[in-house]
Amino acid sequence: MIRKVAFIVAAGIIGATTLRAQPAQKPSEPLPGYQIIMWHTKTAQQNEALRALGITAAKVEAQRSGETPAGVAQKSLLITSAGLGIYIENIATDFYSAYHRWFPHRPANWRFLELKKALDENPADGSAFVRVPGLADQDQLAQIERRLTETVRDYASYHPIFFNLGDETGIADLSAAWDFDFSAASLSAMRVWLKQRYGTLAALNQEWSTQFRRWDDVIPTTTTQAMARTDDNYASWSDFKEWMDVEFARAIGDGTKAIHAGANWARSAIEGGQRPGWGGYDYSLLAPSVDVMEIYDDGSNLELAQSFNPGVVLLTTPNWAAPNAQNMVWNQFLRGARGMVLWDPKDEFVTSDAKPGSQARAAAPFIAEMKNGIGTVLGASRRHSDRVAILYSPASFRIQWMLDHRALGADWTKRSAGIENEDNAERVARRRAQLLLGRLGFAPIFVSDEQIASGLLRKAGFRMLVLPQALALSPLASAAIRDFVRAGGSLAADGAVGLFDSHGKRLHQPLLWDLFGSSSRALRLSPNDLLAELQLSGLAKASGLVAEVSVRNAAGESVAAVKQYVFDEADIRFVALLAVPASDGVDRKTPVYLELRSSAFAYDARTGAALGHSSKLAVDVGSRAPTVIALAPTKLPSTRCKILFHLATCPT
Repeated sequence: MIRKVAFIVAAGIIGATTLRAQPAQKPSEPLPGYQIIMWHTKTAQQNEALRALGITAAKVEAQRSGETPAGVAQKSLLITSAGLGIYIENIATDFYSAYHRWFPHRPANWRFLELKKALDENPADGSAFVRVPGLADQDQLAQIERRLTETVRDYASYHPIFFNLGDETGIADLSAAWDFDFSAASLSAMRVWLKQRYGTLAALNQEWSTQFRRWDDVIPTTTTQAMARTDDNYASWSDFKEWMDVEFARAIGDGTKAIHAGANWARSAIEGGQRPGWGGYDYSLLAPSVDVMEIYDDGSNLELAQSFNPGVVLLTTPNWAAPNAQNMVWNQFLRGARGMVLWDPKDEFVTSDAKPGSQARAAAPFIAEMKNGIGTVLGASRRHSDRVAILYSPASFRIQWMLDHRALGADWTKRSAGIENEDNAERVARRRAQLLLGRLGFAPIFVSDEQIASGLLRKAGFRMLVLPQALALSPLASAAIRDFVRAGGSLAADGAVGLFDSHGKRLHQPLLWDLFGSSSRALRLSPNDLLAELQLSGLAKASGLVAEVSVRNAAGESVAAVKQYVFDEADIRFVALLAVPASDGVDRKTPVYLELRSSAFAYDARTGAALGHSSKLAVDVGSRAPTVIALAPTKLPSTRCKILFHLATCPT
């Protein structure tokens, strides 16, 4: 069932509609093991030291024009001769990260700052909302695609682990809420997309409250224009914002296809994955368009990426100088990260004389676990997911942002990319849904409005759906949710539901309003976390949902300070427990009870030591490294114990 749910969720993006960016065929080879990658260029001696420390690969900077066989060999052999793999960096950053990239003697976002300055000086300057290069410009795309394919072929003999399309990619400056792209090419492509969505111009005019006579006349409203509206109809603006996300994902997907055209084993990547929100970071669109994502761990984006593309390889960039670095990297690994990029501009990981630096010493315990310890065991297992879904609604995010900021008028352009990472009600509710379900022992999957509309909830056997501040909802999804509840599924809403349709037009009557209060399987969550947890627990029981594993204290209550992660390998279940770090940084053990759905033979997965046969297990949990318990239906013979836990010997 675990594989089936993951497959259907991934396929739901493809099968639900033809309007979205279509993912390219995946590479024929999986990424081997946990990758530890050095970003900064080092000397040959330092590379040798890195290999000895357990680093697996390092960066080779692409030459965007004039790449020669001699140059390829010189850059690659500096690294591969030390026994390290390579990846190719920044092949098309000039296209995918046009407004946030490195320049000598200038801020990374100087081009974006110049646009804002020009708009401040002349608010009527339409060129401020024309992206250069345009993501829908077919000539530009063709040039980039040729460059990508040629780069793969240039480096093919060195078998790079991935080819990076761009660093800090985005529509504008990272997660800035900018009105790109009003270029002729973008508007033309958007009109084709709108025809697919609406079918007729009359239907679009009705939704947008417009009177366009020809499709060629259709132009969406800008953010400033939308903020001036008094009828709460933001459909034109919201559709345009969605189009930019679609266009960005399509451009990334085209880059991925070009990488695959160079070699069937080649993997495409993007770096600097932002918090879900502006800048092209609709993960239901973006995650299926690429093979590898180096990502900032923020806003549930690790879980979102895996929900919409279970095969994506996720990398993170930890700060090994941080006090709780061990906890952070373990948390990311247990949630699906399968590699890290090391940032070492000051030679703090490996010194200039090729000695282990302070960050290498800090990282050593984790690296050892990834190479020969419990990391190899869990990395070869499948992350368990339950039949619980959370709606991921970029449309609701857009409407929430508009309602929060419409009083700004034209001053919205003064907001920076950093400010756009602040919380709002939609983000808070999404995070809360994950936390509450996690306390109950459930690992949920994110689903989109389109997937729900396609009947995914019933097809994949989900038993519960949570709607976190779902301001915008389509009538088709609403009908599918009603069908889901009628068939025995449970529904929980945290915040507003269905005040707007999925395009962003205020409805006369909220969708699903009558379902809450009339059905025992549909309820609104209390703002109090303890009461909301009880409500969700009751809904789960009513739907026949029982957590495989839950963490409790001596009083039988959930333990917010301990996170659980469940993995499956054949008939064995692994439970990894990691405590939240204490404010003073001291790694005190937290005593908890592991309550199992059914009795099992328990083992310490690090040592293979037998812990008895029971449905309840007392465990002490630390915050620097996880406690990992293996659960088996029958007693493990010594031979299987050694194979399963990757041990030379097992206790008898």
